[in-house]
Amino acid sequence: MTDDRTQDGTEAASLGDDSHDYVGIIMARSAEGDAVAEVMARFDGVEVLEQPTFREIRARGRLTIPYEEIGEELGYEIDGSGIQHEMSTIYGCMVSTDDALMLFSDPTEAFDHMG
Repeated sequence: MTDDRTQDGTEAASLGDDSHDYVGIIMARSAEGDAVAEVMARFDGVEVLEQPTFREIRARGRLTIPYEEIGEELGYEIDGSGIQHEMSTIYGCMVSTDDALMLFSDPTEAFDHMG
């Protein structure tokens, strides 16, 4: 099942050869990691790459991981520290808010979201 929403509320960006434009997170296979992968796979423009012991979740430009939707998938609340506990790697500029964990390819955009 797919969700018609994109991460930034616009049409999904074309995934071209500009690999430096990608941001992503590597999540362990666990209840939390599985929930993040399941939810994020519903967004247009988000790729979930399966590996035997982990999943890579990536998007072009920005990636927003909404805590509420992950918590609904899990059946209990989760926040940025719970997600970070299950991740091994990120690429992009990371910002954690009360509502979401966000990754940006543009550092100035990340700075705009820091409180």
